[in-house]
Amino acid sequence: MTKQSRLALGTIVALALLGMRPRASITVLRDEAVAHYPESIEFFLAVESLSEIEWVELSFGTDALACGEGTTRAYPEDFEPSSSVETEWTWNLRQAGSLPPGTTVTWHWTVRDASGAELVTSDRSLVFTNTNIPWREGASESMDLYWTEGDQAFADSLLAAGEAALVDLRGMTGVELADRAQVYIFPSSEEMQANTLFAPDWSGGLAFANYRTVLLAIEPGSIAWGRQVIAHELAHVVIGAYTFSCLDSTPPWLSEGLAMNAEGREEPFAAGVLRQAIEHDSLLSVRSLGQMFSADPELAYLAYAESESLVQHLIDVHGQASMLRLLDEFRSGTSEDRALREVYGFDRDGLEAAWREWVGAPPMEGGGEPGGQPTRTPYPTFAPITGPLSGAAATPSPVPSPAPDGSGPETSARTTFLLVAVGLAAGCGLAAGLTVAIVLIARRTASRRASGRGG
Repeated sequence: MTKQSRLALGTIVALALLGMRPRASITVLRDEAVAHYPESIEFFLAVESLSEIEWVELSFGTDALACGEGTTRAYPEDFEPSSSVETEWTWNLRQAGSLPPGTTVTWHWTVRDASGAELVTSDRSLVFTNTNIPWREGASESMDLYWTEGDQAFADSLLAAGEAALVDLRGMTGVELADRAQVYIFPSSEEMQANTLFAPDWSGGLAFANYRTVLLAIEPGSIAWGRQVIAHELAHVVIGAYTFSCLDSTPPWLSEGLAMNAEGREEPFAAGVLRQAIEHDSLLSVRSLGQMFSADPELAYLAYAESESLVQHLIDVHGQASMLRLLDEFRSGTSEDRALREVYGFDRDGLEAAWREWVGAPPMEGGGEPGGQPTRTPYPTFAPITGPLSGAAATPSPVPSPAPDGSGPETSARTTFLLVAVGLAAGCGLAAGLTVAIVLIARRTASRRASGRGG
């Protein structure tokens, strides 16, 4: 045994006799993380000690809403006990799930050696974003906006539309944005999709409610589309963050209905679809709207039209205070029927009966008795997928909509509605359980000359 080792051993024995834990004899030589946006983050550690290092643990997390501690622990596979250790661990986001730009990642290491000494490094953090993009920055009372193309008036118009949408949403629900929202504007859907993982190739917007972040593809000349989509996605962020729960989730008809109402515009084609369904007695049941929306184009669009109308009914008839109470019930993890009963005194079938009368539709088959089964199931129940687009809901690229009679800029063009299920990470230690977000796409497939851009 060397003189240095004997001295270290004597110190440990002395401390043990005094009933004290030995001070850490561990020295950190390197502690850093390197981001490779959007695919991975590498964590590096180099340490040495007078005794053999026996244990190395990485703890990391993000600023997302999370259940419980919200921290993940990882153990480098290349670690081997030694008095001098260099190790690393890679967070592979292609396996774990995409992070939106602007996410703050925080980490620290725990190291123990054979003497019983333990060192916990100081928390460090980085902002995960694409530093190669020359972002311009703007801000309003509630949002930070980042964009690359378009003048200041373009950014100011989007910020004003976002603030107006937040005011309207607060008027509808009583819910306010709790934290500042981060809005990233890309000049094309291709560039937006390249700056996150797993985004569908038709997507023109993504809302990461757990991160209070929105990604949008808006050309400077498409400001009308921009004002609509920023309102829609901010509604998803506000409502998604407010009702965040690890026990249950807000039903699709409520979250999508609120987002569509937040756009603040009439949708003639949606009204026409709803009117036709009423005339043909082909409405979807409220029970079915609480599940994954159908992949059938016509049924999917009807589901969105009904959802918008259901929310309008609840707000017009029962008011904002009741809508806020309903959101509070979902926030506490209450099931759909129980939440409706607590606030309105009826369950899903009772809501269906009241709403059908409100829109002038015939009663649901079976009379809508509590506990009754829906008379029409638009699509078999679709099991939640383990899609890795963590915490995001997608919105299609902008395209013209046909008139109620099927006419439009080009009558030969048809409208296709697509549906995609996107995994939503509940944030439980980043090893999240998954729920499902529903996305409707209305896209002209025959010609895009009127809009001048692809889906």
